[in-house]
Amino acid sequence: MKSVIRLLLQALGRLPLPLLHATGAALGTLLWWLPNDLKAITLLHLRRCLPELDEPQRRRLARESLRQSMQAVLEAPAIWFGPEARLRRWIDVPALRDQIQEASRQGAIILCPHIGSWELAGMFCAAHGGIASLYKPQKGVIDELILEGRSRLGATLVPTSAAGVRALLQELKGGGKIGVLPDHDPPAGSGVFAPLFGIPAHTTVLVSKLAGRIGLPVWFCYAERMPRGRGFRFHLRQAPEGVADAAQGPAALNQGIESVIRHLPEQYWWSYKRYRRRPPGGENLYAGL
Repeated sequence: MKSVIRLLLQALGRLPLPLLHATGAALGTLLWWLPNDLKAITLLHLRRCLPELDEPQRRRLARESLRQSMQAVLEAPAIWFGPEARLRRWIDVPALRDQIQEASRQGAIILCPHIGSWELAGMFCAAHGGIASLYKPQKGVIDELILEGRSRLGATLVPTSAAGVRALLQELKGGGKIGVLPDHDPPAGSGVFAPLFGIPAHTTVLVSKLAGRIGLPVWFCYAERMPRGRGFRFHLRQAPEGVADAAQGPAALNQGIESVIRHLPEQYWWSYKRYRRRPPGGENLYAGL
C-alpha cells in the first residue's frame, strides 16, 4: 500500500505547477458552490475575525481562500516528491537566503503559519542552513510518506512530545534553527488563551518559553503563492517584541500571526477550527455546524 501511494504522489508531483494550481482552484470553486463544513467554517471565521469587511467582500475572500487551500493540497506532492531541480528553483531566492542565514547565524526560531505554501516555506528554511521542526504524527503509512517528503532537503522532523521539545532545545543550544507552526491548537495543558482577532484562542506557550530561555530571535517565514502557477514569493519578518516574555508572549505571538494573515488573508487556512477549545464558560463558535 505504501509503495502504491508513493507512486501516486510521485506521479502527481511531476505535473506542471500551473496545472496543479488550476485543478486546485477548480476544486476550491466547487467547494464554494456546494454545502460543506469547510465553506461554513471559513465564512464564520471571516465574519468574526474581519468584521470591518462587508458581506460581499467576505464572500469573495472565502471563495478565494477555498481555492488557495485546495491549491496547497495539490502542490504538496510536487514539493515532497516532485523533481528536486524544480523544487530548488522555487526556493532559489538569494536575497532572502542571505537574510535568513544572517538572521539565524547563532540560531533562531522560525514560525511558518498555515498561509500560502507553508510546506514550501519549510523547505526553504531546510535548504538554507537546515532546520528541526515539530510535526504531529499521522496515522498509517501516510505518516512515513509525509516524513519522507518533508525531510528531502535536510529538515529534521521531531514529534509533538516531550522528547521532541527536548530535541528542539538541543538544536537551539547548538546554534541551529527550529521551525514551529504557531497557529495550530496545541494539546490540552500546553497552551493558554490569548486574543487572536479579538477572540480568545488556545495558543502554544512553547515559542515564548524557548525564546525566553535561549534568548534567540524569532521570525515569521511564509511563501506567497503567485497567480497562474508562476511560482512563489517568500517573506521574512521579525516577530513582535515581547514574544519571549513569559506572561505576554502568547499574546505577542498572536499579534504577529494576525499581522501575517492580514498581509495575505486570501491565502490563509480559514477552514481550520482554530477556536475549537474555549476558556471556561466561553462560547462554542462552531455550535450547529
